[in-house]
Amino acid sequence: MQVFKAFLRVLRSKFGSSIFYIALFFMVGVFMAKTDPAESVWEKAKMKLVVEDLDDTAESRMFAEFIGRGNTVIPAFENEDDLTDAMYYTTVDYAVKIPAGFAKRLEAGETEGIFECRHIHDSYAVANIQMLLDKYVNTVAAYRELGKSTLEASQAAVAVLEDEASVTILEKTSGSENKYGDLLTFFRYMPYILLSVIMNTLCPALVAMNRKDFRFRTNCSGIRPQAYTMQIFGASTLYVGIVWGTFVAVGSVINKTMFTGRLWLAVANALLFALFSAVLAIFISEFSPSDTIVNIVTQVSSLSMCFLCGVFIDQSLLGSGVLAAARFLPAYWYIRVIRLLTGEIPYDAAEAAIALGIEAGFVAVFVLLAILVRRARYTSAVARRVMA
Repeated sequence: MQVFKAFLRVLRSKFGSSIFYIALFFMVGVFMAKTDPAESVWEKAKMKLVVEDLDDTAESRMFAEFIGRGNTVIPAFENEDDLTDAMYYTTVDYAVKIPAGFAKRLEAGETEGIFECRHIHDSYAVANIQMLLDKYVNTVAAYRELGKSTLEASQAAVAVLEDEASVTILEKTSGSENKYGDLLTFFRYMPYILLSVIMNTLCPALVAMNRKDFRFRTNCSGIRPQAYTMQIFGASTLYVGIVWGTFVAVGSVINKTMFTGRLWLAVANALLFALFSAVLAIFISEFSPSDTIVNIVTQVSSLSMCFLCGVFIDQSLLGSGVLAAARFLPAYWYIRVIRLLTGEIPYDAAEAAIALGIEAGFVAVFVLLAILVRRARYTSAVARRVMA
């Protein structure tokens, strides 16, 4: 077991860089899992407005009252410098001046430049109120075209723009998965951390074990090549099992019903992806990259896979072209299983089995690729030795 123990010592020396990823994932993952989206309440952002009405007509007063609803209206300042200071220090977010002749210009059907607006700091709220002002004058102009008076058109515009639709978001549920939402949210983001931790630790350790000086000393000893390979495989399996078991243990703390109902599929899903991360690390290590190259490959593969496959952005929001390409990556099928369990798509046991089978297929493919690369390198090395 000398190789087994030596490999574990190398793994331990490389594991320090992965502790940061694990700690960060636990903090963020547990927080997101415990945050219930159904309890989130969206409210219209209130703005601090200055509305100066120089027209003082029924139409201008109606307009001033309309834009002031839902916002905090601050009295007009005596001079422009005070207003500029207030806007700079965010005491005022937006200022609207209604010039004299506002009602007449509305009556004439004008929609451009009929009031003066000022702001310093750009924001979504500023963009929204600018769109609202444009909607108001365009709606008034539209009602004027229908033959209404300016006052009637203003009243109709206010009624239309204040009529907010009631929106209810329905979530598909399949059985009782809803009560497992916190745990499934935890599992949804696991591919990124599994790739980062396993590849950043296992790959440099394998590269270190494959260095010529270490392999030559091993070849000179009494350890058979088969025993060497099995001990490396055993140590790698132990490491992957510890990483996977750690995340499963944290998941069981989040939700104690870890292995009940269909949740065991999420556990098996995570295990398959952990194995894929390991065989991907083994495959990359066959090319003996430097630690810098390993880090670059890890970041590129993990981030690109998670963005394309629906880990960070829900698959329902991704384009058909992106999803078509993502089908050739294991993370797509990992997220497919999670979506089946959450009820985002109707649960189908056969479809879940197919997704898990495809993930296992990716594991098998990369195992074969690693074996082929190792054999090719061994054959090349033997040929060079013979020629020498």
